[in-house]
Amino acid sequence: MATTTNATRNLIFCDIDGTIAHYPDILTTLGKIIPSPESTTGIAFEDKESGQRYDILAFPPSSTGLQGYISVHTLELIRDLRRQGHVFVIISGARYSTIMERLPYLPQADAYVVENGGRIFLTDSRALTALPASEDMKWRETHNEVAGSVHEVSKPIAERQGPLWDVYRSLKDGQWPVDARSYTTEFRVKATPSLGKTEEMLCEALGKLPSTMTSSYNLGSADVYPATSGKDLAAAYLMKHFDVATDRSFCMCDDDNDMAMAKLMAHAYLPGVTAASVQQCVDADPAKFTVSPQGGFVGTHQALEAILKRSR
Repeated sequence: MATTTNATRNLIFCDIDGTIAHYPDILTTLGKIIPSPESTTGIAFEDKESGQRYDILAFPPSSTGLQGYISVHTLELIRDLRRQGHVFVIISGARYSTIMERLPYLPQADAYVVENGGRIFLTDSRALTALPASEDMKWRETHNEVAGSVHEVSKPIAERQGPLWDVYRSLKDGQWPVDARSYTTEFRVKATPSLGKTEEMLCEALGKLPSTMTSSYNLGSADVYPATSGKDLAAAYLMKHFDVATDRSFCMCDDDNDMAMAKLMAHAYLPGVTAASVQQCVDADPAKFTVSPQGGFVGTHQALEAILKRSR
């Protein structure tokens, strides 16, 4: 196996939900999940178009009962990328506790980015804990002026210091459904027509955010976080950290909150398109994006295989 150098290795940023992990709402349109006694995982996905079966792993169900799946072949392809010397980064809008719960099912990575770029955990072979990564506190401290320190998570929201939490409390007082559980650098708010909160009203509320804050949409909800954060800024920071140039940086993604990051990359690979705004980005710059011909696990495999081919 050829050894890569800083000048030849690639840096791949990869989202989780809808990118390497998939959910029943999509999977049931593409095939079916079946018991697989011969598989080490016990379950498989059978593609209805080809009839091919893929061994899969099931994530722990979320607090709402939603369960995602990742294919073993996805894990193998990412392993192959890292064995070639390329850098692989998980980058997600998910909260810290969700990533920690899913960690046994996620691919090994060189860094794990959570909360839409708010927190970065760098893999360290010298780590003394079960998680072989430690938080990059230099990065985390860039958000302190708006989000307060990392220790704010131990406090009730009513006692957290920082303008971000002032906005959270203001929205809550306005009867918006806000969620800050296990977040330290962002919170989530969702339009809920049954509560009299429409998407138009949410857009108006987000338009009034202070200049020190920004927002993006993910899985139908809006995430609010410091303007020093975001997947794009976290990715730019890691490109410098790993000393990999823009023309050797790529991403796999699928949602609105990924698009600013995608624009920084040499190329973006999409296993699927989840929002009209994403399709607009693809249509506006088709040379920047490759959308997999198929969705779900097969689309993920196609994207990773394209990156592997490009990385040889």
